[in-house]
Order: sequence, then structure tokens, then C-alpha cells
Amino acid sequence: MADEEKQEEKFEFGAEAEAIGYISMAQARLLAMQTAREASTDYGERCSGDSMVFSIVSSEEDEDYYTVLLDVRPSGDLAGKPGREQFFISKEG
Repeated sequence: MADEEKQEEKFEFGAEAEAIGYISMAQARLLAMQTAREASTDYGERCSGDSMVFSIVSSEEDEDYYTVLLDVRPSGDLAGKPGREQFFISKEG
């Protein structure tokens, strides 16, 4: 009976389970900003030569995802409102 109880207490993980690593909220924010920076050419011809500035407006967490909302604007003076980008990032990154 003791051997059966010991068998039930064992947890074995396959290669797939060991490969899963979860990211933190801070890492999700960083990933959102990196992704926005890499896609900066998607902000239109008007902004193609400018450096873009990204700032975090909000970030939320649910069971499976982080939601990060960024303001996006060209560097320097802006005569208007910044754009907004929303990112949904899996907790697995």
C-alpha cells in the first residue's frame, strides 16, 4: 500500500511541460514596446523618417493573457493626440 501511495505522489513532466516558461507583467510590457518599435514602419509615410516614442498607458492581467496599451507618437513636438496600440500577450510569451 505504501508503494502505491508513493507512486501517486510522483509528478513526471515530459519535454513539452518543461519547456513552458511564463513571463511576468514587466516582461510583457517590454515585449509590447519592442514589438511596437520593430513595427514602426507601419505608422505611415508621415512618420517613416522620425523616431517613435512609446509610453505605457495601462496594463492588465487575466488568467491567460496580459493586455498592454501604448501611446505611440513621433519624437519631438506633436500637434495632436498620440496613436494607441493594444497588445495581447500570452503569459507564455
